[in-house]
This record gives sequence, structure tokens and C-alpha cells, in this order.
Amino acid sequence: MTEPEDVASEVYHGPDLECTVGNLLPGTVYRFRVRALNDGGYGPYSDVSEITTAAGPPGQCRAPCVSFTPDGCVLVSWESPESSGADISEYRLEWGEDEESLEAIYHGTDTGFAIRDLLPAAQYCCRLQAVNQAGAGPYSELVLCQTPASAPDPVSTLCVLEEETLSAHPDSPSVCLVLNWEEPCNNGSEILAYNIDLGDTCIPVGNTTTHVLRDLLPETTYRIRIQAINEIGAGPFSQFIKAKTRPLPPLPPRLECAAAGPQSLKLKWGDSSAKTHAADDTVYTLQLEDRNKRFIPIYRGPSHTYKVQRLTEFTCYSFRIQAASEAGEGPFSETYTFSTTKSVPPTIKAPRVTQLEGNSCEILWETVPPMKGDPIHYVLQVLVGRESEYKQVYKGEEATFHISGLQTNTDYRFRVCACRRCVDTSQELCGAFSPSAAFVLQRSEALLPGDVGSLDDPKMKSMMPTDEQFAAIIVVGFATLSILFAFILQYFLMK
Repeated sequence: MTEPEDVASEVYHGPDLECTVGNLLPGTVYRFRVRALNDGGYGPYSDVSEITTAAGPPGQCRAPCVSFTPDGCVLVSWESPESSGADISEYRLEWGEDEESLEAIYHGTDTGFAIRDLLPAAQYCCRLQAVNQAGAGPYSELVLCQTPASAPDPVSTLCVLEEETLSAHPDSPSVCLVLNWEEPCNNGSEILAYNIDLGDTCIPVGNTTTHVLRDLLPETTYRIRIQAINEIGAGPFSQFIKAKTRPLPPLPPRLECAAAGPQSLKLKWGDSSAKTHAADDTVYTLQLEDRNKRFIPIYRGPSHTYKVQRLTEFTCYSFRIQAASEAGEGPFSETYTFSTTKSVPPTIKAPRVTQLEGNSCEILWETVPPMKGDPIHYVLQVLVGRESEYKQVYKGEEATFHISGLQTNTDYRFRVCACRRCVDTSQELCGAFSPSAAFVLQRSEALLPGDVGSLDDPKMKSMMPTDEQFAAIIVVGFATLSILFAFILQYFLMK
């Protein structure tokens, strides 16, 4: 037998008239010749016969070559295997993430195929098979590859943090927004930074998922989007979100003292009209400075007035106030200082009037002790007859006074008040006048015989009832008459 390379070889030696030759190549032309042998030796070769073997399936393909294009595609190329006596009708390319997930992605006669839409930085494998009319050849060796890294994916979740989270930041919500987002897929390369786009401004930030946008305009709407950046480049921008800054917090109102007392201060601030107060959602915080120079809150609410009580007389107190609304808490005001006043002396009970010899009487009243070192003096006034105004008859530190030159059968009413003379300010603070005490001068000969014992008293008392006692007598009299009339009416009705 002569092989295609013109190499002659003996394929059979024996007595049979036929033989089978194996291990031949498919679709190959072979030349055969034969000669006989006997005791006399070899005879001549016969004529050459050419025989072509039948075609077979293609041989095993070499491992395909995998390359990457700049646009992110994978280009798989290969060489044609031995034809095995028949032309290759198609190539079958299988592709997958591992050998178990291989799927045919190409059938055709080309010796290359581009694969798109693959995941970046992902592991893939492939193998190739050739097919002709005799059948499919064996698969090539499995080829492993990894796609290159790419720019990050777009940020899918971008939001503005709510009020409770914002309170942890010192910035005012009127001029800042706190952004938060989820880190996107980095596509095989670590994210290095982000770009925050505000429309006319692009703000670069580091590898974080939270950022505070500062120096914004109050009560302004912003359109915000973000993109991630890695070593490969910048990924696509996220979807726009809209966020609005809050209005500026209210400024503190002016604090005023509406009324000052010895133990209290009534403070007011802002416009306290009913219409303004109904539409106002502002909350005020009033603070008082303590002895340690620390401000402590004493009131928080929507009111525009507050009365501070249980204070010490003639003492300075410092206050400050803050306004807060939905926009946040505003700054504290400057420190305001107000002083309580000094206490006025208490009201004295009605004086006692005692008739003396002659046309005179003695007026006595209770004393008031000195107040905080300030001396007390008294003012005595009298109302004579039908006069409409009281007249001052005494002013001094004594708690008694003698008055003479009185007229008989004339009504006299005496009242007294205590006055505090402030040593440090030379101010005089007078309390309310006492209830009045009535007095009528009586002649000694007008006394009844039964009152002789009283004549022996040089200071016979002829006190008239006080105003309160006189009113009580009238009330009792009317009540008695009412009861009497009721009994009379009941008596006649029974008859």
C-alpha cells in the first residue's frame, strides 16, 4: 500500500485472497498492489489500484482564541480542523459561566464570533465543535476567560435624610441637605469617588455613602443626581431627585417687662394680637440665668407672655429667648436684665380711737417692723363730717397720735397707712390705707345714770362701729326683717 505521502508499506502477508486494512484516514486516496510468492520466489507486482476511503466527522478543533475589544465585547476566533474528507458545514460555539451552564450561542461557518452584553469582571468558559456531512467532531479543550472591569453601575438609591437624622448635624436645614445613597456595583474595580450634580455645580466627594450639601439657599428646590467613579472611569448618572431646603428659622423677638412686682416679673415678646397668634406656629423658649451663670428653661410654648414668680424683691434677673418653628430652632436673643421692685408695707388694721378729756381723742394703730433695713413711718388721715376728701393730720414714725379741737355731734373717720422709706434710693413706698374707724365726740353730761362708772374713766371710750361692722349690722337687720315678714305672710295664709 502506498500512503498519500508516497510511503509504501506492507499491510498483509498470507495465503488468503483478501484482507482488511484498518487505521486509514477518512476521505484519503490509497494505492494498493499485490504479488504472489511460491517456492521459486516472488512474482511481479500487479497493477496499482487506487481506493478512496469514505469521509468521516471533522477532527477535534483547537482551543478557540478569546480577545477583548475596546467597546467591551469578547471576540472568539478559531482555526479549521482537518476536514476528514468532507467540507465543514458549520461550527458550534458553546458559552457559559461554567462547564455545567454551557449553551450554544453560535452556529455557522465563520471562524469568529463577537459576544456582547457580558458582565464585567466575570468568569466565563467556552468550547468549539466542527460539523460536516459525516457528523460532528469532538469538542475542543475548554477555554477559561475573565471579562475586564468596567465603570461602575449607576446609583440606584439616592435620597435626602429626614429631620430626625438631620438633627445629628450641626448645620441648619435651611442651608444644607444630607444625602444618602447605596453603593452601586463596582464592576470589578473599587469605587474611588462620586460626583454630585446640582445642575450648575458638580461636587466631588470621596468613597462614602453620605454627604452634607452646604451653603445652599433657604427654601429652594434642587435637582440632584450622582455618579460613581473607579479606575476605569465614571459610571452613568443616577435618576434626578428633587429636594427642598427649609425656610430660615425665626429670629428671636424683643423681650420686654410688662409689669414688675416685688416677687414677680411679667414678660412679653412679639405681637400678641389674637389674629397673629392664631396663624403663628412659632414656639418660644424662655430661659433664666441662675446663680452659676447657666441659663435654664422656665417656659416653652406658643404664648407671648409669661409671669415669672417666686422672685426676690429688688433683685436683677437676666433672661434670653429663642423662637422655633418647622424650619428649626433660631438663635438665642441677647441677654435682657430686669429688676423686681421693693415690697410695699402691708395694710394695717383699722385704728382704735379713744376719747380723752376735753375736745380731743387718741388714735392708735398696729406697727410694722422695718423691711430689709428700711424704716417705716405712718400717715394718718381724717374725714370730717360730709367732706369728700381725707386730710392728712399726721406723718411720722410713732404708732399713736392725739388730736384736739374736735366738735361734738360730728362724724370723724380715721384711717392710716404704713410707708417704707428706702434708704438706698430715697424712695417712699406706701401701702394701702387701713379700713376707716368712725368716731363721734360725746359730752360728759349727756351720759345716762347707768354709765356713772364710765365717767370715772378719764379716757372714756366712745368708739363708733367701723365700716365693716356697720355693713354687717345692716345685713343682719335685713335678714331679720325678711324672716319676720315671712312668718307674718305664712300666718295670714294659714288663716
